[in-house]
Amino acid sequence: MQNFKRLISFKEHIIIWTFVLVLSIIMIYIQHTVGELGKTFWLSLIPSVIIDSLFILIASYFIAYFLRKSEKRRAKNQVYKMLGNRYEKMILNLAKDYITFITKKPVVTKNSIDNIEDVKEQIHELSINMQNYISSNFYKENVKVFFFDDQIKTNSISEMFQEKQWTVHRYIQYLKSTHLKNMDLFITKYISVIPEDLREILFRVEDTLQGNYFVTELDYAPKIDISIFYLNVEEFSEVFKELSKDIYYLLTYFEGIQENDTSKNFRGGLFHHSNSQILLFLILFPMLFYVLIKIGLLSR
Repeated sequence: MQNFKRLISFKEHIIIWTFVLVLSIIMIYIQHTVGELGKTFWLSLIPSVIIDSLFILIASYFIAYFLRKSEKRRAKNQVYKMLGNRYEKMILNLAKDYITFITKKPVVTKNSIDNIEDVKEQIHELSINMQNYISSNFYKENVKVFFFDDQIKTNSISEMFQEKQWTVHRYIQYLKSTHLKNMDLFITKYISVIPEDLREILFRVEDTLQGNYFVTELDYAPKIDISIFYLNVEEFSEVFKELSKDIYYLLTYFEGIQENDTSKNFRGGLFHHSNSQILLFLILFPMLFYVLIKIGLLSR
């Protein structure tokens, strides 16, 4: 019920009810002008008014819902046009490093290193089967990474990538220092245009990365070995599962925003409108037609 009330503001409620009352008064006035306000009229008017009022109210709520949905889509489309490439690059890099952190090995993608669809699939798989990756030795296992060494004298770029074994604490420090900085700069720079729901998830991911589950021995002075502490596998699995869902949400946030090539070829007309606008028209026209018919019948 609370979510239903959010579809429309208090001011809009007043406007809808005022419209219903004004329409009812107009109907009564027309009947009084052309006929009589006898018992038969009032008995037939009561169910008619109830049906008309319900029809108008339900249609109004649907209209408000589709208008809000359409407006949200337009806002997301504008943000994507402004920030799409920068946003996707930031989240894609975060997702790949996160996969490496959980699986303890470099992320492998099909065809291209920036294959976002493949990364989405891997993140989704982590969100479902996180318990397969978290064990009591999770913070004791090293993370395999590929380190780019430009000091190596060779004509092959692939030979400059050297396999390294980092402790999980060192990798967490890299993960936090790199991506918390990138996210903070992104949010600070574009906070005025980032949609509220996207901002909420970005902040939640930041909070998780800064939380106790990403604390390392390097965060303490003097240095202590936190790997000796008991690891609640179930609790940690649940936290990382939720983080995987948040990252997947960020990866898929702008899905379906861009119009397909077919719709871009049409200018104006029905094809130029979004699905929400088309549904709005389909609701609005029958509603107007119905009201006009009712007024015509009462005026006879």
